[in-house]
Amino acid sequence: MEEPALKLKYIALLLCLFPLLLAGQPKWKRSAPPVKADLELFHATMTANFPTAETLKKGDFEYEISHRFRPSINDGFDAMYGFDGPARIRMALAYGLSNRLMLKLGRSNILDNIDLQAKVQLLQFRGKTLPSLIALQGGVAWNTEIPVGADGAGIRSRTDGRNFQYYAQLVYNTMLFNKKLGVGIVPSYLYNSAIFTVDSEYTFTLGNYYYYYVNSMWSLWVEYNPIVTGYQGVIGAGETGKSHNSLAIGFDIETGGHFFHIFVTNNDRLNPAQYLVGADRGAGEWRFGFGITRHL
Repeated sequence: MEEPALKLKYIALLLCLFPLLLAGQPKWKRSAPPVKADLELFHATMTANFPTAETLKKGDFEYEISHRFRPSINDGFDAMYGFDGPARIRMALAYGLSNRLMLKLGRSNILDNIDLQAKVQLLQFRGKTLPSLIALQGGVAWNTEIPVGADGAGIRSRTDGRNFQYYAQLVYNTMLFNKKLGVGIVPSYLYNSAIFTVDSEYTFTLGNYYYYYVNSMWSLWVEYNPIVTGYQGVIGAGETGKSHNSLAIGFDIETGGHFFHIFVTNNDRLNPAQYLVGADRGAGEWRFGFGITRHL
């Protein structure tokens, strides 16, 4: 009779230990794959005149102000080598709708051109030798300053459809030599290049830029925007002749969320719908320019 009693004791002991064994089991679940951070190549969302493929983070703001001095460096001491004179000015504010989509609203004092643009990052390639980013930027520009005619009246109303321009830019970026040399290629299309021509014109350019990052603070760069086909001429009052391919050479200073672009250029036009038409002067007629962006 002792054997059945012994079995009952073992069963009772197991029943007491069973809840403890369950509590001691590790809680296991399938681990989620690690989320890769977005690929970042260039340090900023823009160069002096072109977009990069970088975008703002969701909820971030960026403020931009740019100046292009109109007098030439060749004007000499009497014009303070280009600083003593009027300047073209652009101001803009950008916002990150998501980590890969941003909006920007800007204004140039050339024809009081108001520019609304969107940029979306499309593709990321994480190759070790040729990491690449591809983005698309598009926008609409509204020229709100309409010249006054001889009778004192405007040539047409501000809201006339001929005052609007449209553009699209495909942006390709890559980095070489252990992220020391950045390359950007920006084919760009502009519709209604000159708002005062009888027929709507277009301009197609093949923008490109090259950045050498000396360190985390300093970089040297060159930008070139040759016009491949389409309209190449005046865009506003006081301008004459054919436009030229745009060229800019300069350096950047990056510090505390600020980017300072300091350079010489032959183009004093600022908003994309103006810059893409070409430079108002030849490559040898340099003037100073600068731009500042602040990441908020």
